Amino acid sequence: MVVICPYCGAVNKVKQPKSSIPTLEVTCKECGRRHTLEVGTTSQSMAMIKCPICGYKQAPAEKCAKCGASLVRMERAPEDFKVPEEVKPNLISKRYKMFIIVAVLMIIIIFSGSIAGVFFMLTRSDAYKSSKNFIKNSREIKTIVGNNMRFGLVTLGFVRMSGREGTAKFKMRVKGSKGSTEVSVFLRKTTGEWRVVAASYKDRYGVMRRLPLKDQVPGASGNILFGKSKLMNS
Repeated sequence: MVVICPYCGAVNKVKQPKSSIPTLEVTCKECGRRHTLEVGTTSQSMAMIKCPICGYKQAPAEKCAKCGASLVRMERAPEDFKVPEEVKPNLISKRYKMFIIVAVLMIIIIFSGSIAGVFFMLTRSDAYKSSKNFIKNSREIKTIVGNNMRFGLVTLGFVRMSGREGTAKFKMRVKGSKGSTEVSVFLRKTTGEWRVVAASYKDRYGVMRRLPLKDQVPGASGNILFGKSKLMNS
């Protein structure tokens, strides 16, 4: 009969005893250790491991019974290293959620950067400077908002160019010592200078009203001339 050593996992062939003795002393041929085996009983099957050097299969032990290679890292069966099925969905779900969060943050950062870049380009354009200069010199706007005129951080609008000509439109919030209002300005560039061709504002009742343009003559660097007087940027 075949007896597996419980200490080293070696396979020992032992002759079947003829007499009906209850126990049998077996000495392992590999490690030399003795152990007692009850005759007529069958040992429970053990998880076998395979030696990475010679390929010999045996019960879990410190060394291979055939070549003597270390088997410390292979004492656990491969099934023990598997992720339980109920844990796999949780891991996938957590990774998916983390991926979604990172992707959303990246989209928000890129979108915010794009908007900030558009606002920066608008507020640095000559058309925007001409619009601000026009609003600062408007009597109607001064009557509503008062002195210490300030412009909001967010400006909506566009600037479109085609060669030396172009159009622009801005919608901005204007504040002052008396109050605030919303002003829309439409400009056109024809002879190398930006000229306001239409403008409107909200009065105290929220009604949009047109701003008078007067006899404006475009000047350099965003300055606007009315008649014979040149009103510089304040």
